Amino acid sequence: MPNRRLVALIAAPAAVIAAGLIAFVATLQVTRIGTGSLASFTPPAAAAPTPTPVPLTDLARADLSRVVTIEAERSSDEELGTGWLFDARGDFVTNAHVISGQLTVRIRDRLDHSHVGRVIGVDPVNDIAVIRSTDGFGGPALSVDHAQLPRVPFPVIAVASGRATGRADMTVETLTQLGQDVPVDSTDVQPGAGGPTTYHDMLELDGARIFQGNSGGPVLDGAGDVIGIVTLASKATSEAFAIPLSRVYAELSTFSAR
Repeated sequence: MPNRRLVALIAAPAAVIAAGLIAFVATLQVTRIGTGSLASFTPPAAAAPTPTPVPLTDLARADLSRVVTIEAERSSDEELGTGWLFDARGDFVTNAHVISGQLTVRIRDRLDHSHVGRVIGVDPVNDIAVIRSTDGFGGPALSVDHAQLPRVPFPVIAVASGRATGRADMTVETLTQLGQDVPVDSTDVQPGAGGPTTYHDMLELDGARIFQGNSGGPVLDGAGDVIGIVTLASKATSEAFAIPLSRVYAELSTFSAR
């Protein structure tokens, strides 16, 4: 498989009417209906209306208030990534490479309020981390689906911190492949990015371009559930990769229970 590169991530005429009326009256005069032939009639049940799918952009827009910028300060620079609210305790999921080598971590919300973050769990091999807002965080957690995914392809949407990416908050994608192994070209790893040299069992996305600040952001399905975490993207193409939530949900839950 070719190397992928990390970006740390639808009026009839009157005469006819009169003739028809006469014929109808005549029929009424000569027709007799025997009462013995009458039977009760139950109309068929009305079919339930098919619900109209909610556009992916509407689903993502409803989640924007709980998708934040992760700011990791290092000794000589600052890394910006995306995080999303995992639980009611103010815990946010992001990539481990976003906070690698950090001295302090801040969580910046959509109202530009800054919250001090505390890393409560990190796994560089799986490239996941959980950061807790020390002053809490309002709003319900994002809905997740950590079951094994069905057959592909199907449409999804990646949500990001526009402050971190310098781009749009939402990118519509197609989930094209499951279970992808993705080697990383070390010459393209950003300073301090960390993470493994090969990512295993990844979701492959294709569609709108995904950029560096997308790292850690949620991938939503048609039900509005988080099914993956954006982690890698090509610098040259629209190809990108996400960690399937089914693979890391248990570990994220263990971190958040601390």
